[in-house]
Amino acid sequence: MNHRGLSGRVFPCHFIHTPVIAGPRCQRLAGCIAGMVRDSAGNLYGTTSGGGITTYPCDDFAHPAGCGVLFKLDPAGTETILYCFTGGTDGAHPLAGVIRDSAGNLYGTTTYGGGKAYFDLGCGVVYKLDTTGTETVLYRFTGGANGAYPSGVIRDSAANLYGTTGGGGASGYDAVFMLDTTGTETVLYSFTGGADGSTPLAGVIRDSVGNLYGTALRGGSQPGNATILRARPDAECSMWIRPARRQCSTASHSRTGRLQTPM
Repeated sequence: MNHRGLSGRVFPCHFIHTPVIAGPRCQRLAGCIAGMVRDSAGNLYGTTSGGGITTYPCDDFAHPAGCGVLFKLDPAGTETILYCFTGGTDGAHPLAGVIRDSAGNLYGTTTYGGGKAYFDLGCGVVYKLDTTGTETVLYRFTGGANGAYPSGVIRDSAANLYGTTGGGGASGYDAVFMLDTTGTETVLYSFTGGADGSTPLAGVIRDSVGNLYGTALRGGSQPGNATILRARPDAECSMWIRPARRQCSTASHSRTGRLQTPM
């Protein structure tokens, strides 16, 4: 089904419906650019980067208008807006998706909002949405050494959250962070913008030992290259792949990087 004028869709494309618990100021969805998670009943949960509340301050954000929402889509295709971001201390513009714990709580990040910084838009937050629809901000970024503009989180068995920021860090080239259950943030690694990379726009994954793996959009062995990296629990970072700087090829199985055995 084609929904004209809407900015995002779920495949199969049949889910955009009238918000059912959003309230009068929460408008239709827009900017569905992140992935979703699924529960055991087949419900899908995700975010939109825009849409939702479109009055001030959400009308100050870039296109698509609005501060974004959290939504649920049931197996019948009925969509429910679980939360509308207001652009204040609760955050705005969630570019990343969510994760879900065994109790049904959702965790995620917003790229902006959270407080006074960078033109008063804020530097983003880590949030929790419980099963009653109550949002709790677990951490607010300030844009300094603690980072700015987070890009999603993962969660370990002890309920610690891990993620990356697209700004801030000790050297100003972004950071990898951990957030514990008390709301204390620890910067595990600050990128320097050199061979170790910078601008990790995506989040991280974690192995059973506690190593984190991710990518950096910039940096590497040559200016402008990308980097695939591993961050160990002792905060040491090592590069695994530094893709050669070349245009993407449409040929299948095109090899653009050199695998390096970690020391």
